Amino acid sequence: MNRYWAVIPAAGIGQRMNAPIPKQFMQLGKYRLIEWAIRALANHPRIEGIYVGLSSGSDYTDWVKTTHRKVLDVYDGGRSRTETVLNGIRHMLAGGCSTDDWLLVHDSNRPFVTTDEISELILEVGEDVNGGILCQPIFDTTKLAAEGRVSETLPRGNLFRAQTPQMFTLGMLIKALEGSLEAGVEITDESQAMERMGWHPRLVPGRASNIKITTAEDIKMAEAILDLNLRNN
Repeated sequence: MNRYWAVIPAAGIGQRMNAPIPKQFMQLGKYRLIEWAIRALANHPRIEGIYVGLSSGSDYTDWVKTTHRKVLDVYDGGRSRTETVLNGIRHMLAGGCSTDDWLLVHDSNRPFVTTDEISELILEVGEDVNGGILCQPIFDTTKLAAEGRVSETLPRGNLFRAQTPQMFTLGMLIKALEGSLEAGVEITDESQAMERMGWHPRLVPGRASNIKITTAEDIKMAEAILDLNLRNN
């Protein structure tokens, strides 16, 4: 039977939030952002364990280890997302995980991914070696810019907003990430690394509420989503 693990890269300092602490440790309701993300993954029965990558010497290391029994370890992240995820994979393989195991990489500042979304991702990807990602179609008219002016309007029918988790086998993803690092290519998600290798991850529809909190304005949106969720439960 397939085994599924999760990695949360959380070594960033959140410069765009302009907050006194990294955004993943900001409070949202009764939990910090990263704790919402951890709990969402941990609540899924197929995910056997979670590994969290923090900056070396982080003040939050001991606390993260206590957030849930499925948090198996906290490891040192790197200078970039690529390095942090790579460090996590290497740490897992050294600890006995298999290259055939599946890994779900999830942003530490996406607190609202649901059990159903994770289930759909696992079901839709199945044994597909290309892996897959959660995503949302883009309905807005989308412009390409050049020097502060519109240079082109892009056809939106085939445009999607990437979300997380993104799911690949440990063996495939480590090759893709190492390849990007060796080529000096800065990637913004794991799918991009797979695409460079000629793989085509499956697009699995996610929910609009699975937002990524990057700016102070996003916090207000998250508070509204949280309030709505509490009203509906």
